Amino acid sequence: MKLTVNSIAIIGFLLAGLLQGCSQVTTYPGPAEEKASPDFTVKVDGKEVFVYTARVSAYPENRVWPGYQRPLKQTELSSFCYFDADKTVTVEIESKKKFEGLTVRPLSRNIRPAIDGNKITFTLTTPCQLVIEAPDRHHALHLFANAKEENPVRESDNNVIYFGPGIHHPGILEVKDNQTVYVAGGAVVHTLIKVQNAKNVTIKGRGILDASSFARGAGNNILIENCENIRIEGVILRDPPAWSLTMYDSQNITVDDIKLIGLWRYNADGIDIVNSNHVEVKNSFVRAFDDCIVLKGMKRQNTVPKNVHDVYVDNCVIWNDWGRAFEIGAETVADSIYRCTFRNSDIIHFAHIALGIQNGDRARIFDINYENIRIEDPITDQFFLGDPENPENVDPFLVETSGLGVLGHLIWVYLNKNPYSKDNIRGNVFNISYRDIKYTSAYMPQITFIGYDSDHAVSGITFDNVSINGKKIRNVTDGNMKFNDYAKNINFK
Repeated sequence: MKLTVNSIAIIGFLLAGLLQGCSQVTTYPGPAEEKASPDFTVKVDGKEVFVYTARVSAYPENRVWPGYQRPLKQTELSSFCYFDADKTVTVEIESKKKFEGLTVRPLSRNIRPAIDGNKITFTLTTPCQLVIEAPDRHHALHLFANAKEENPVRESDNNVIYFGPGIHHPGILEVKDNQTVYVAGGAVVHTLIKVQNAKNVTIKGRGILDASSFARGAGNNILIENCENIRIEGVILRDPPAWSLTMYDSQNITVDDIKLIGLWRYNADGIDIVNSNHVEVKNSFVRAFDDCIVLKGMKRQNTVPKNVHDVYVDNCVIWNDWGRAFEIGAETVADSIYRCTFRNSDIIHFAHIALGIQNGDRARIFDINYENIRIEDPITDQFFLGDPENPENVDPFLVETSGLGVLGHLIWVYLNKNPYSKDNIRGNVFNISYRDIKYTSAYMPQITFIGYDSDHAVSGITFDNVSINGKKIRNVTDGNMKFNDYAKNINFK
């Protein structure tokens, strides 16, 4: 067969188009109004990836709600980027400074880049969320490598609220039954989303839901209230006015592959699961100033506090800048909080408490499992709680009952009244299992169990293959434990 010059050109064009369509990397240009990070540039398989910025906590300092806004001097800018890939890819990162003292977290990923001055290169074989630190955690790069998006939503689909690439300012968005909110890659949507008294709602995409334009306390990035069958998938949540993703009195909620960053304001919790059940949070990244993923029972007007149960947190990466990484409490207004599991996750930084239970109300908290959790560096900067202009006004009761007096608690279980208590009676904490927990840091952590009295105790605690810097905890001395007379039946396997 004889090929002409024109036919060769046509075949080349078709092959190029076919290869482009089969590309294993999808990147999304950043909106013109977004300032690119001045600190990093990123390429994946040679494709440029837009690098965003997010304001984060610089060091652990806090004031008690309500009313105060956090001064910017307590914060700093970090960077983040995202892309999709379906095969092994090569990541190339350039920094404005040399990569000295480089750490790529989570350490369990065992990523060891090739370093060439201010450039590093490494390969990724699976979707993941990474933090690149050099020489320390400050001004880090957060890298979100997503799987290729399956069944992306089209703007013409029924019951879809669609945000394409670019900047959007829809104000407060109220979502109804059977609707889908789709945030395309390259979109930044300045909004607060409310899903109330609704069923069968999906919020998904690759873009960013940003609440930076809303005053502190105005709401949540996403509020789910009295809902059923809700799915949140793929999106990035940035800079909430207070708590970021909050669900009240809801059931059958799935949170998959979302990323929370830019939570710098006081009381900026990550994911709050309140009086809800059958909730799954998986494959997600949370960097929060306050508690990262927390289960609560709250006394709210015109509601009967529901039990919290069947909550599963799986395969998440957690960075906690002030409060607790995985927490139950401090509000525990419910008859029971039970059958909940935190597993297969990495806590790459935490300040006060990595694994906490704070029962200040009547709840019976039981059958709680922590499994296969890897815990890295605590943030041990000098912390401050209270009014910087009147430091003597710090409430010692708050410090004592919240565990804020000590940085680097590996485990904290406390059964007593606290400043958030609403019930006049105390509950119980029992059947708590810590299995395959690995702590790695030069800083020696503390473990605390405090019960209230003989009828309201902390009991039935099991340690199974829990280690500190490679040494298994076989007794209370190994674990640097503190406990009172009402903490009993602490077992070591």
